[in-house]
Amino acid sequence: MNYTLRKGKSRSPLIFLFVIAAVAGLGLVLFLKIGTLLVVNDPVPPKLDLIFTFAGENERVSYSRKLTQRFPDAHWLLSDYFHFFSHILQRDGFTMARVSFLDTCTNTLSEVNGLKDWIACHKDSLAQKHLSIGLVSSPFHMRRIKFMAKTVFHDTSIHIYYLPVPLDQYHWKPRDVVFWWQSKTIRSWVTSEIGKLMAFWFFS
Repeated sequence: MNYTLRKGKSRSPLIFLFVIAAVAGLGLVLFLKIGTLLVVNDPVPPKLDLIFTFAGENERVSYSRKLTQRFPDAHWLLSDYFHFFSHILQRDGFTMARVSFLDTCTNTLSEVNGLKDWIACHKDSLAQKHLSIGLVSSPFHMRRIKFMAKTVFHDTSIHIYYLPVPLDQYHWKPRDVVFWWQSKTIRSWVTSEIGKLMAFWFFS
């Protein structure tokens, strides 16, 4: 019986080491894949009724403008807390009848909730049985946006497409996403998003 107990005890360190090795292996795989996992990129659909642009850098607005040209019947909803981009669009002679602004949102989750509230207030004017919405933000921002949208939107008549700004508008290539740690700029994006994702999961 003593022999059996000693044998059991001798296995415990081996099991512990195996668990540590497995966790370390999973951590390494996650580290190597996290850049790719953060990016959600749907194909551009044949039709969009609404384009929603999250507040941030100019690249998001520039890409959204291209989408408005591709979908001339789509309305454009732009999160613009300081009205910075609204002034630029007016200066450039953009057709402002196609544009609405959210100026009360201070973070990503409030933007997703703001989008839901805006749709609820404008359902009659949108007048589509099935509403196709394109969400525009930076590539590494999209996974967190998708988690939030899945939490907020439950209406099956609303179809959401995740349309990040193309990599080339940031002068990035697909390999830069895969090897995200090699670029100081991208490394900063990724580590920031990891922290924000953790905060969303723990505190939402």
